[in-house]
Amino acid sequence: MAACEEALNVVCLKWGTKYGPEYVNRLYRMVARHLQRPFRFHCLTEFPQGLDPAVVVLPLDCTPGLSGWWYKLSLFAPEFHGLCGPLLYLDLDLVIVGNIDFLADQPGDFVILRNWSLNPMWNSSVMRFTVGAHAQVWERFQADADGVMASCNGDQEWIYECLPDAANWPAEKIVSYKKSLDSRAFPWLAKLGGERLGLRAPGWLDTPLPATAAIVVFHGKPDPADVAWRAYGFWKRASFVARHWV
Repeated sequence: MAACEEALNVVCLKWGTKYGPEYVNRLYRMVARHLQRPFRFHCLTEFPQGLDPAVVVLPLDCTPGLSGWWYKLSLFAPEFHGLCGPLLYLDLDLVIVGNIDFLADQPGDFVILRNWSLNPMWNSSVMRFTVGAHAQVWERFQADADGVMASCNGDQEWIYECLPDAANWPAEKIVSYKKSLDSRAFPWLAKLGGERLGLRAPGWLDTPLPATAAIVVFHGKPDPADVAWRAYGFWKRASFVARHWV
């Protein structure tokens, strides 16, 4: 049990070929720079080629019928690759811009992001729990995977259904590029369909980064690489990505 308490298990998921090994390696380096707590970094993947030698590879069992975010639910298995103790899951498409010790220190049996949408769901980009402590999330899913995937719009709705009383991360520390920041150029023109006309945000428009932010979540499009050096459609560039996503 002592070994479980010494280091935080940081885990990411790289499924398929949407994101290359550079996303995992960048995430590992950002965690190493900004987490002042003992940790081991793991990647759950079926394609380990190109990963930093410091990244511990966890083989992904590609179950027929599953894809993408649904594999996140396997993190809740009662026995997860022999790991024990606290598990911190991080999405690949986020950018760490400040100290993240709070991810290890914040009280709570299960801590997750409150989603920025109006639908009742969590955002599973950043979540922490004890390995095996909430096995019902995975076991109930396994018992009726087809039914769950037909009724829920992704893993986030299912996690919310299983664990509706979860604790949440501080909203000022984990922000959304699209929902929390001043990232949209000319929103009134976007509503009029300007993007369909091929109009773009001027390249000099930059997204300001709040001083309180420690993590910026990129959900959907654009990805960090899309806005690090230039605008993307009506989304402003985010020069903080070029500074921190290395």
